Amino acid sequence: MPRKYISTYTVGDAHGSDILGVAVSKTFTVTCSSDGKLKGWSNSASERDLLIDEDVDKVGLHHVSVYEDVIDGQRVTLFATVSFSGICYLYMYVHKQEEISKKIAIKALDWVPEGFDNERKSYWGCQLASGGAEDENILALTTVTGQTEIFGFTVTVGDETSVNFEHRGTPSANNKSFATCVDVDTVQKRLAVGHQDGSVYLYDLEYLRLLYSFESFGLQSSISSNSLSTVRCLRFSPDATLLAVARDSGPYGTVALYDVKYGESVGSLVIPTHSSTVGIGSYAHSKWCLSLSFNEDGSLIATGGLDNRIRIWDVETRETEAVITINKTDASDEELENSTDIDTATCCGLSFIAKNANLKEGENDGLVIVGFDRAIRWFREAGGI
Repeated sequence: MPRKYISTYTVGDAHGSDILGVAVSKTFTVTCSSDGKLKGWSNSASERDLLIDEDVDKVGLHHVSVYEDVIDGQRVTLFATVSFSGICYLYMYVHKQEEISKKIAIKALDWVPEGFDNERKSYWGCQLASGGAEDENILALTTVTGQTEIFGFTVTVGDETSVNFEHRGTPSANNKSFATCVDVDTVQKRLAVGHQDGSVYLYDLEYLRLLYSFESFGLQSSISSNSLSTVRCLRFSPDATLLAVARDSGPYGTVALYDVKYGESVGSLVIPTHSSTVGIGSYAHSKWCLSLSFNEDGSLIATGGLDNRIRIWDVETRETEAVITINKTDASDEELENSTDIDTATCCGLSFIAKNANLKEGENDGLVIVGFDRAIRWFREAGGI
């Protein structure tokens, strides 16, 4: 039976420019934008109170990731974000109480482990991942020269909470194409990296050896040998059995699913089309797909594209369960008073919200969406709370 998602709250003009990234923890919805701002919004407040408002880098930010855990009874949140200048910024917040009702200050981390070089590496994608109680947590950073740097980190809680990083290594598939995105699976110990040339590499996270490569069979440029199949986003499923990859196929957006254990393609997410320029049912979005997210139990996957469509797919059947159309008119004119030059509500980033992480969404799947119109939109699945 088709699903229906309804809007629960919208913050118009949430940033001064394009919102390019979003990540969700139990406590925060975290956003970053091309004006260099990092902001954190309350997940528990009915009106999404703005709790964090940090000026990070005037050059602008484009990726954000968040780690949150309770260690020795103390909740700690780490934020990672990367600027267009290639610098990775890390912040920490130590919760003094579960309920937060006013703006808080986050602390910039001062760390320079071996292998970390903000001056020369030119970082791009970032991903924080929890390794569980007994395993190391992971920070993965990609670079514009095709490398991926892996750092393990531990959080120590005491009189002064600290984070200790250790350089784990640099997995390599001998591909110098721009490494555009990364995801980490600490369940099956896997690392996935996507590149501008359409290639995706799956590594063993413990030994950093290459396991599988998933090449692109997308369109090629008519004036060069370069692929027009840039990997925009990739995500492991919660049970770490699948890897979803969003790639360009010329002007279209495709989403492929791969079996992580055997390194095989298991299908694609497609919508019917009768276009004469592409094969029938060969793409997920009529324009590039910039983001994707699995829900908490891995039964659904959400994809967002430049076509202003958010599609919710059933992972098992690979059929569309719901479509959310994003319009600038979703937010009031007053909210968007500084965005009169924006005529599109294109989705740049999205994330499912865990059912127990949000009082407003209750027991239903929640979803947060950000984009070029500077608004943040929260949705939940209809059908009761």
